[in-house]
Amino acid sequence: MVEDTETRTKGSRKGKNTQVRVDNNATSENEPEAINDETDGDTDSDSDFDDGDKQYNFRTLAKLLEPVPKLTSRNYHSWSAHVKSFLRSVPHAMKHLEGTYDKKHPKWSRSLDDALINALRGTIDTTGEHNVNYLVLDVIKEYLTFNQVWRKIENGLTNEATKTSHRLALISQLNDTKMFHSDARKLIQEIRSIQTESSLLGKPFADDTLFSALQKCTIWHPVYKETVATVHQIDFNALATALSIRQTAVESVPAQRTDPRQASARTAGNDDQNERAGETEAEADNSHASSRNASKPRRIRCWICKRPGHGISQCDALVTIPKDSPLAEPK
Repeated sequence: MVEDTETRTKGSRKGKNTQVRVDNNATSENEPEAINDETDGDTDSDSDFDDGDKQYNFRTLAKLLEPVPKLTSRNYHSWSAHVKSFLRSVPHAMKHLEGTYDKKHPKWSRSLDDALINALRGTIDTTGEHNVNYLVLDVIKEYLTFNQVWRKIENGLTNEATKTSHRLALISQLNDTKMFHSDARKLIQEIRSIQTESSLLGKPFADDTLFSALQKCTIWHPVYKETVATVHQIDFNALATALSIRQTAVESVPAQRTDPRQASARTAGNDDQNERAGETEAEADNSHASSRNASKPRRIRCWICKRPGHGISQCDALVTIPKDSPLAEPK
């Protein structure tokens, strides 16, 4: 080994390091020990996990899940899809959800698991009409992992009886849809949300059913009835597009942004006022004519000659009075 190695010293300055050149034909015994990639990989993964565990606590996870719609007995599938889409951005969260990391796994973190459970409970409706508070009460009875909590919720809301009830609830919800404040876009969004939930349930509504629900809410509306009449094909998307364009056109004119029902009421009120004003004017004209006739002097008319301007005593007409008349002078 000494023969294969040459030692050279550069310069004579104090403190200069000695460089060692090793011959390329050195034996394998002198080669440096190979690095264990698998060990380093595990070390890096643990380091990443520790960083993620510190970065995502209950507050950050609860903030992350704020946009998720509250879980009710009617929207499990859409709720589940929303939660999973957000948790995919959290390191190791999906491993906890799917059960890949359990209590026996070396990468399982109790603090992260507890934070995920508490954040998930914040997305559950416990007070509304269709709340699932009973699930929360069932979950807190015993200490469970995040995966076990998720499975309990899934099993409680996806059995056949629950699916049937959910389907009936969606049908009722679709039939009860209404449009408020002439907002067709919001109505369309609500119908599409119901369709999404029904699709996740595995039983989407037929297109003509969605079309009928949208048509029912707009066909008699003063702003949209003409638009509905122009759509001749039974297609939900075609009708939705036409109504959205109509709403945009109406909103672009400031004078038409008011509620058409209020505008109709104002128009009717103006018509009533105009009618009352016309009646008042007619009454005033009649009153004026009557007063004018009353102030006009009456002309005297003679009943003998029927001529105006004089009375009987002033009439010079020759009249023959019968002898037996009371007007005849006595002899």
